[in-house]
Amino acid sequence: MLGWRERDLQHPYLPFLLGDGLANYFTDPVFCSRLPQPPAADPAAAIRLWAGLFSNTALTWTDLSWLRRQTKLPIVLKGILHPDDARLALDHGVDAIIVSNHGGRQVDGAIAALDALPAVAAAIQQKIPILFDSGIRYGSDAIKALALGARAVLLARLYVWSLAIAGEQGVRDVLQNFLADLDLTMGLSGFRSVRELDASILEK
Repeated sequence: MLGWRERDLQHPYLPFLLGDGLANYFTDPVFCSRLPQPPAADPAAAIRLWAGLFSNTALTWTDLSWLRRQTKLPIVLKGILHPDDARLALDHGVDAIIVSNHGGRQVDGAIAALDALPAVAAAIQQKIPILFDSGIRYGSDAIKALALGARAVLLARLYVWSLAIAGEQGVRDVLQNFLADLDLTMGLSGFRSVRELDASILEK
């Protein structure tokens, strides 16, 4: 479900209701098979179908187990902030989890993803990879997340902004700059490899 977002309500604006940001649905053959016409021919019908599918409050952990039985593809579950949920994800067969509070857009005042990461990592005990998503802007942000138990970090806004400004080359430049920042920060901190990072390197 989408959280309470005053700015969207004030405008009123939800890009999905205009068909913006739904390409992953509109190009999916299973989604399109449920429509009498392709999305391009009848966008309104495609948007209505998406709206009926997106917010399914009836989903439970057992649906995750069902999904696991349907595919051999990796299942990566995003939005884990509590160790109990991390253990449930593990019990229901996911291949990896993403510790994320969705950029703080869903619940105002929710725990910061970085604060949630150590307890989640302790619950998982390296049985599956933990990815981290929320507030990664600089190499130092990545170092902190890796030190607290993440296997990797995800870059969302950085690549989206750079794509909007300068296309493919913009994404290439921002990733090269990010890696250079990471490498330099590690060198300045006395580390030669991310394998050397753990919670002992951090001070609160």
